[in-house]
Amino acid sequence: MATAVYCRYVALGDSLTEGLGDDRFDHDRGYAGWADRLAVLLNEDAKLAGEDFLYANLAVRSRNSHEILSDQVAQALLLEPDLVTIMAGANDLWRPRKSWDAIRLEFTEAIRTLKSAGVTVVLTNCINPVHHWSFRAASRRAKVLTHLIEDVAAELNVAVVDVYRSPTLRRIRVWSSDYVHFGARGHAHVANKAANVLGIPFRMETPLLEPRLKDRMTFRELCVWINQHVTPFVGRRIRGVAAGDGINPKRPVLSRVHDHPWIIRRTQSSPLVKVPFPSGSASAT
Repeated sequence: MATAVYCRYVALGDSLTEGLGDDRFDHDRGYAGWADRLAVLLNEDAKLAGEDFLYANLAVRSRNSHEILSDQVAQALLLEPDLVTIMAGANDLWRPRKSWDAIRLEFTEAIRTLKSAGVTVVLTNCINPVHHWSFRAASRRAKVLTHLIEDVAAELNVAVVDVYRSPTLRRIRVWSSDYVHFGARGHAHVANKAANVLGIPFRMETPLLEPRLKDRMTFRELCVWINQHVTPFVGRRIRGVAAGDGINPKRPVLSRVHDHPWIIRRTQSSPLVKVPFPSGSASAT
């Protein structure tokens, strides 16, 4: 059982926290993504303590840090959580005019507001977009944003889940076919890292799903990717619309987690659960 038992968890963020890219997202949005997995692990920990557990997920695709740290934080406070996770900033990597000072202030004010309400806050730093060559231009901004988030976290004494330095997340194989969102393996990995930070003695098994045996694309895969993912994205940008327009949070109110599809393990130690990759591929750590 963790040092603290959390009974009312609210996840804030963009598409990564909403769960896009997970293998089951299209047919079961309610149980997809790293935050949903973390909620299941928190539920197991609460059961050990004989407590009821409730979970809400207010994350919506395309949301930037301002929208997450203002609107979603305000919505979360109405739910009276005891734990909030915030994964924000990935969508700011492609907005070079966004002021770092403004983002720092928004993170600071959001965390102070939550903490003043008695909420435990856990941040994630920024993903490092080096797993695919087309995103590497944003790696410098990702580094700056990560340092910004970590500085604010240190100043306000909140924990950080380190996704920026994860070797696992530098592998194409743990990302979905759009290379923008975590695949099932990536979501499980991040959930386990968050559980580790929180001291929860449970881990999510890493799924074995049609693994890519190499971390590069064939020419055919490149063409399919451009047609299915890049072209629609560019089209939306030209039209001035976002993928999240008209999308509501999938779990807007606190509710129980039950009948989930995942396999979990009890562990007495902090290392993450590891399920080996197939023979001939490098192991994720």
